[in-house]
Amino acid sequence: MILFAESAAHHEPNAMHHVMDTYDWEFFHGWSIPLPEALHLSKFHLLMLLAAGIICAIYIPLGQRIQPGSAPKGAFWNFFESLLTFIRDNVVKPYISHHADHYVPFLWTMFLFILTCNLLGMFPFLGSPTANISMTGTLAFIVFVFIHMWGIMENGIHGHFQAFVPHMDMPIFIKLPILMMLVPIEFVGLIIKCFVLSVRLFANMFAGHMVLATILIFIWQARHFDPALFWTVTIGSVLGSVALSLLELFVAFLQAFIFTFLTALFLGSILHPEH
Repeated sequence: MILFAESAAHHEPNAMHHVMDTYDWEFFHGWSIPLPEALHLSKFHLLMLLAAGIICAIYIPLGQRIQPGSAPKGAFWNFFESLLTFIRDNVVKPYISHHADHYVPFLWTMFLFILTCNLLGMFPFLGSPTANISMTGTLAFIVFVFIHMWGIMENGIHGHFQAFVPHMDMPIFIKLPILMMLVPIEFVGLIIKCFVLSVRLFANMFAGHMVLATILIFIWQARHFDPALFWTVTIGSVLGSVALSLLELFVAFLQAFIFTFLTALFLGSILHPEH
């Protein structure tokens, strides 16, 4: 953040460049590393691979530690285990009561991947892949496919699509036309819910980074002003950015939790339509 502030005082900054996916990795103005376009790897692609690598580097050794049945020791290992137990006990099991353990690995992976991608944006010269609508849309599409796949596996094809048919105690000649309207609405409603998942995650991460970059651009805007005003704006921008960064840290955890929580909620409503 301070490096961005120093660089913003010397050249015209581009806030969008710091939150959008690119095929060159810029570290300072005029100094960037071009990415291999032949491999179709962008900056966010590499950051997603980095996020996956970080998760594997932490949780594979953690799994090996607890596999014999021994509890992990130390604040480091206990912190990362507590993230998993929180999602399992407070998100998955309350909303997917039947065979909940079958769905825990997927929801764990979704939570950890989104959280790590969110947190990467807190580091200088990196970024949050979740600030890209294509990435969050892909995650939402995966959720949509898995919900239907698990619904069919759990309840069968007939039982799965029966979940979209609301129960109504009324004569068939009244119920039939109502069902012809409600069933497509129920199915489209699930599509809309998954779409909103992607938009909510994208909008929160993109907006936060844009606001942070915009606050720091005030330093560049004040470069020709009186030195007293320049340093007042600079100090105010840096302090505001620090406060916003703390809020962004909270939002990174919150949005990963909300995405996972709503996924479990949608999945539970399909697996157990009677509730």
